[in-house]
Amino acid sequence: MDKKEFFKELDEFIDGLRDKKDDVKILNFVVEKLDSIPKDVQKHIADKTGLMEISIENTINFYPKFRTKVSDIKEVAVCTGMNCGPAGGQDIYNALVEILEVDKNGLSKDGKIILNKKRCFGRCPKGPNVSIYGEIYSFMTLQDVKRRLGLK
Repeated sequence: MDKKEFFKELDEFIDGLRDKKDDVKILNFVVEKLDSIPKDVQKHIADKTGLMEISIENTINFYPKFRTKVSDIKEVAVCTGMNCGPAGGQDIYNALVEILEVDKNGLSKDGKIILNKKRCFGRCPKGPNVSIYGEIYSFMTLQDVKRRLGLK
């Protein structure tokens, strides 16, 4: 898709929103389409919505999944909700924080994995549930997660 087509789609998406200043929804749309949020797109969103560019930039910096450059970072999310957390989800998350040497933003030391907690994947009876690169796995153990991530 060329930039002109993308900007047309983006404008149509924004026009269809109830809240035209919902930067999180807009940025989610952009990431789904482009896998990143380049500066020219940020400026376009600011011009279209009346939001300040710094406000858009702050939102991008606040959410780990929003990024300004395409990268090879993959998301791993562990359910720590009411069923999964006590069933081992919290323990899996804590262990991964140590194993991957995750920073305060959830990024692994090698910069390849973003680790997040989720409250629910809607599979409560099958917990602990873990999403690895977008695929949700149930009845997970730490060993299962390590194996899927290629960790020792």
